[in-house]
Amino acid sequence: MTESIQILLNSIVSGLLLSLVAIGFTYIFQVTKVFHLAHGGIYVSGAFACWWMLTKTNNWFFAVAFSILAVAVLIYLIEKSIYLPLTKKQSNQSISLIASMGLYVVIVNGLAMFFGNENKIIDNTVSGSFGLSNIIFSKVQMIQTIVGIVATTTFLLYLKVTKSNMALQAVSDNETISKVFGINTEKERTKVFIIGSILACIAAILKTMETGIDPQAGMSITLTAAVVAILVARLNVLLIIVFSVGLTFIQNAVEWFLNAQWKEGITFLILLLVILFKTEGIISYNLRKDRA
Repeated sequence: MTESIQILLNSIVSGLLLSLVAIGFTYIFQVTKVFHLAHGGIYVSGAFACWWMLTKTNNWFFAVAFSILAVAVLIYLIEKSIYLPLTKKQSNQSISLIASMGLYVVIVNGLAMFFGNENKIIDNTVSGSFGLSNIIFSKVQMIQTIVGIVATTTFLLYLKVTKSNMALQAVSDNETISKVFGINTEKERTKVFIIGSILACIAAILKTMETGIDPQAGMSITLTAAVVAILVARLNVLLIIVFSVGLTFIQNAVEWFLNAQWKEGITFLILLLVILFKTEGIISYNLRKDRA
């Protein structure tokens, strides 16, 4: 019983961090139709930017602000120079997928070249934990939970106050018709890329406080977020959170009762099963029907 409660507690915390990445990935995918694997590169870029600024200033405020600004500028340049031109050319979605994979490789290798491949550890002054019986809840987990809830709530309030969710849903359903009704689709695309990247950046910083970061850390969480995005298949933040926590619980249970090596394996297995039984798959094609 104690083990199950501990797994559930850890899964809720980890699931909140995953949901930040998954919300960004889902909104980007649904609105722009880009299967944004470079999201993993943005994730690690945010963590590395925070780590680098901390080594220079030892000031968390400056480090987090610099990290958010860095990922916002990076994804803005990517959208304007790569994704948007491909969309304007009406390129096949598989082309944007390949471009995204290439971007991920470039970002990761760039970080490795400048900072090295070794794991970067933040000199964190927050330590210790709270204990109840054999159940442990660390202070870092408490910070992760609070910041994760605040970030998600802020995003929900932003959608409600600005009524952006209606515009994003319209663009997601049909970008061409959205333009006819006066929605600036390019602006909405840019906003969703930037906000999604900032959420991933926050998740990366929170995760780095616990385990550190290396250039290859982004792909695993991005693929897990992709599973959540495919399972949810709609712009619904609460559903994304529920699926994120559920998937994380499965991962942690497998790691606890079987083997840590199966933790990633179960994610890929779920991804394959989802793709297999979701008949429309990840990429949709507009096929021309010839008249008989």
